[in-house]
Amino acid sequence: RRFLNELNDSSDSMIPVNLELVRELWLPNIFIYNLKTFKVVEVLSKHAGLWITRNKEIMYSQATHINFICPMRFDAFPLDTQICKFQVGSYSYEMSKMTFTQSNKVNGYVKTKNSVVLDYSVEIIPLEGDDRILSYGELGNFSVAGFEMVLQRHISHYLITYYLPSGLFVVVSWISFVVPPEVIPGRMALLVTIFLVLVNIFNTVTTNTPKAEGLTAIEMWMLSCILFVFGALIEYAIILFRKQTKSVQPQRTNKIKLICKDNFKYEVSTSDMGDSQEMLDLEEPRKPTCGENYIKADRFFLVAMPCLFLVFNVIYWLSFGSHLILTLDEAGK
Repeated sequence: RRFLNELNDSSDSMIPVNLELVRELWLPNIFIYNLKTFKVVEVLSKHAGLWITRNKEIMYSQATHINFICPMRFDAFPLDTQICKFQVGSYSYEMSKMTFTQSNKVNGYVKTKNSVVLDYSVEIIPLEGDDRILSYGELGNFSVAGFEMVLQRHISHYLITYYLPSGLFVVVSWISFVVPPEVIPGRMALLVTIFLVLVNIFNTVTTNTPKAEGLTAIEMWMLSCILFVFGALIEYAIILFRKQTKSVQPQRTNKIKLICKDNFKYEVSTSDMGDSQEMLDLEEPRKPTCGENYIKADRFFLVAMPCLFLVFNVIYWLSFGSHLILTLDEAGK
């Protein structure tokens, strides 16, 4: 009675009391869903406190380190956003006997400038209505309190390290379409070098990427870049193959040869005037020049490859990075 009189006379809304009073109080059987580890923080003694308000409400606080399991899917890595729910309820009392509500007196997470978990930005939001009640069939419905953590991954590191270099390598591979097919060492060295570099980057990505059921978003990007460069390499291989097959032409007659020189076709014929003296008759053919078909193929792929890569980027970023576009729009407003 003396303590209650002091409480009524006090101007403070919450009065700290001796922690030993907890032994005389009833404590609920708290159950933390998806709990992995629970550790009480201690220095010289247990970090805990007990307060009583003027309305005869009792608040008990205890400092703890809690690790809980958060199911994550990494199909859209590194353009993913993870949602983790921290839920606390009763182990045996259903909601008609015990109700859990969210209090504004204590914030479990205080956001500061350095509040970054790994490479995520953290946003704390209250639980939705459906998440505050858990149904266990015949056992009844249980009341739950807690919060929801929205973890949005920072994309800048991956854009600079993986996306931008690999995309530029694909663009550089298009230079091979303006290199003449006769310059085999230069054109082949360019394409093979870019192809091997992209394969090396892909191996690094698969090593550092979390496991998913299928391919992650960044693995799809790298494989697509490799396929674009591989397509340019195959196009040049087909040109070389056709040039080799056309360079070996059977003679029309015993005295007529078809040769290709300086990008023109010539018919070289020998006269019947004798073995000691030969006369060559060079005629410019009516057919197209030797390299014109290959130049047309290179020009076609010089236009088709950028268009296909542009379409792929539109589909890719709309599929995986739509939330990033919305975030940039909100930041701009």
